[in-house]
Amino acid sequence: MANEQETPVKQEQSAAEPEEPKKPAAPAQPTVDFLDETQQRAAAAYMAYLDAERQLEQAYKDQEAAAETDYAQALDQSRKACQETVSQARKNLETSMTQSKKTMDEALAKARQAFDEATAQARKAYEEAATQSKKEHDDAVAQALKARDDNEKKARVAHSEAMAHTWTVFTKARR
Repeated sequence: MANEQETPVKQEQSAAEPEEPKKPAAPAQPTVDFLDETQQRAAAAYMAYLDAERQLEQAYKDQEAAAETDYAQALDQSRKACQETVSQARKNLETSMTQSKKTMDEALAKARQAFDEATAQARKAYEEAATQSKKEHDDAVAQALKARDDNEKKARVAHSEAMAHTWTVFTKARR
């Protein structure tokens, strides 16, 4: 924690240092601020630390940008996949509906044909039955008329014979 608190201060100091333009040292003047070796190593380590921190921050930003890009691509791919699935489902529905309508039309045509055939068979059976009934009726009427004629003839013959017999008896009785 102590390092974390010190780091912003050191960063501010290091950030302030690069902003100041470095003046070239005059060749005749020796630099007064010579750092001993330990201080140079500490400064180099601190600079390396700051560089590593910048690299880490840059890597984080790069990774965040890559994640955003991947997320956007995943959303786009999901949208495209969804659209393709919906489109395919719509095509399947249309194909299914077309096939169902075709099947229904064929079934209705077969049903109409079967109805027409059944109607024709029923009409034919009716006409045959009507014809047969009329023939049987005509035959029965013809037989009844023939029987009546035969009975009338027999009755006439019997009547004629009875009348002839009555005349014979009457004429014999008158004699």
